[in-house]
Amino acid sequence: MNPLTRIATTGLVFSLSSLLPVYASSESVRDLPLSSFVDAASLEDLADMLVTDTKVPQARNSVTQNIAVLRSEDFERQPQNNRNLAELLRYTSGQFVNVLSRNDANWGSYAGLGPKYNSYLLDGVPIDSFIDAMSLDPWALERIEAHKGPASVMYPNYLSMDFAGNESPLAGTTNLILKRHIERTETRVQAGYGSWDTLNGRAYHQGRQGDLSYFLGAGDERSAYTQYGAPNSWLQTVDTPNYDKLKAYGKLSYDFGRADHTLSLFLHHTRQDGDAGRPNRQYHHRYDTANLAYDNQLTPALHVQFKAGDRDYDRRIGEDNYPTDLSSTGFGLTRQRIRPLDLAFSYQHAEGALLTAGMDRQTVHYTTDSLSPAGTATPQNDVSATSRGLYVQEKLQLGDWVWRGGLRQNSVDHRYALLGGSVPTTASASWQKTLWSLGARYNASADLSLYANAGSSFMPPAAKQIGGTTVSGSGQLANPALQSENGIGEDIGIDWQPDSLTRLGVRGFFNKVSNAIVDNVVSVAPSQTRAVNAGSATARGLELDASRRFGDGIEGFANLTLSRTRIDNPTDADQDGTEIPFAPDRVANLGLHLQLPGGIAASTYGHWVGTYWNSAARSNRQSFGGYGILNLRVSKAFGERYTAFADLNNLTDRRFDMPWGFRDPGFNAYVGLNLDF
Repeated sequence: MNPLTRIATTGLVFSLSSLLPVYASSESVRDLPLSSFVDAASLEDLADMLVTDTKVPQARNSVTQNIAVLRSEDFERQPQNNRNLAELLRYTSGQFVNVLSRNDANWGSYAGLGPKYNSYLLDGVPIDSFIDAMSLDPWALERIEAHKGPASVMYPNYLSMDFAGNESPLAGTTNLILKRHIERTETRVQAGYGSWDTLNGRAYHQGRQGDLSYFLGAGDERSAYTQYGAPNSWLQTVDTPNYDKLKAYGKLSYDFGRADHTLSLFLHHTRQDGDAGRPNRQYHHRYDTANLAYDNQLTPALHVQFKAGDRDYDRRIGEDNYPTDLSSTGFGLTRQRIRPLDLAFSYQHAEGALLTAGMDRQTVHYTTDSLSPAGTATPQNDVSATSRGLYVQEKLQLGDWVWRGGLRQNSVDHRYALLGGSVPTTASASWQKTLWSLGARYNASADLSLYANAGSSFMPPAAKQIGGTTVSGSGQLANPALQSENGIGEDIGIDWQPDSLTRLGVRGFFNKVSNAIVDNVVSVAPSQTRAVNAGSATARGLELDASRRFGDGIEGFANLTLSRTRIDNPTDADQDGTEIPFAPDRVANLGLHLQLPGGIAASTYGHWVGTYWNSAARSNRQSFGGYGILNLRVSKAFGERYTAFADLNNLTDRRFDMPWGFRDPGFNAYVGLNLDF
């Protein structure tokens, strides 16, 4: 047994109530159990609590995982570039955010692993880290909790059949937390103009009527965009790639006489229309997201919550005969509907002990069709899937120690009506797996903590990887022989606050995936990949974090992530000893925020990326990275209502290449005006 597992297995679980005093604001509040704490604590108290680890509020030093928390004020400091939620996390350690363009997903990595090894949640309900990060509007969010480290048993895989396939929390879990209890009326309007004739308008309003609180918002952005592909790649343009993105969202939340008994509904719709700069490369995407949540503190010791979601993805992309000619070859249609459910109970059953148990379920329907120029539809894939999970987690606090342990029983069923345009000989597939997660934290003092975690995961292949999306054009080639993969993750670290102004952190991680499913590049023009099982893949690395408040109005941070990855596949010499795709050997970030006299603020962010590869196969892989970018936001407040700002992205105009033929278009600017009242 290695040291990380040995540390984590020496005990279990902790209680929330005994940890609440860390952030409570008065002695009377500190002595209350969870149910009364939620009633009595101020909004500032609750804002300092974390909810992702046990699904109920808890103090930061009670969580065994390393956590990065970004709040709405952090969002406002960052310059906008591709309008992707993943970019808000670009400057945190342990991950590589690599958003391909304003119209495409983040294709980065987490703790040395590829883009599918960090799950995304919306208020604790799974969403797609590729699609929903492009779709959702950050003005709907209160904060983001990014839990790093080995898989949590509290949340399932997300059964996405598109992009890189299913998404697992092996390397971490990112929870996008919506605004909750609205206490005051507020309205915000923003308008702006930027490079490539980018026009953007947004509006937001929130309020409260008795026990009913609400918010609603909308935004529209139109642009005569620029070429975002490498020259002569499949993304080569012959005209301006115009786009129009429209977002509308809202949330209703009703308190049944008290703050810990609520029912809420959140709805979000995104329309994304445009073209890729060629006459027959139009696209029309529709993304609909819904979250329903019910919370109730049944007794002082027992809390129940039920959450349900609906994610509806409809993508239509035009294809042409490039590079032979620009004539249309039809449209590719992708439809996916995923409905997750979760029922969780939290029980404070002894002093210093909290038991969480629950069940979750996902249902998926995924289809792809090829539509000819004449309008004839040819079905390619038709797959249904169901995931069921039972989980239990116990946490215990013994003095300065926090112990955590949990189990998950997971089953996944696939039903294949059509794969790759044909009725498959195998009509279904099923997987069952028992997963575990362990953690320990030692709070040596109020300023120094040590932690360690270990956990397991598994991931079946997605329908897209098995059935493919193309036979000869751009897309994914079929591989019906794919097997499921299994993962083990471990980390250990130190959090230290040597003084009230300085925070330091060190985290080491080790992840190993057996039967790793990786995407190999088969062709660049047309852009084709095939998912393969690549033996075992290991990633080990180190994260170094530092932040400091230098005085009134001056804050800075720096972090460095070093990773070493390896694929071991003795049966394929072309892959044996290569690196895991999309995981850079190092990523460094540096930031400085200045609050100057006269209502002027400036935030600058530096981002440097080392070397990474786009494939596990030596014979056709390409190297990327070795670049640095610098972004800047400057703002000026005019009284309490008006704020003007300017975003300057990629100040040095570095036009670096990215996977799949994408290229950063270089320097761009955006200026805007906020009105708050």
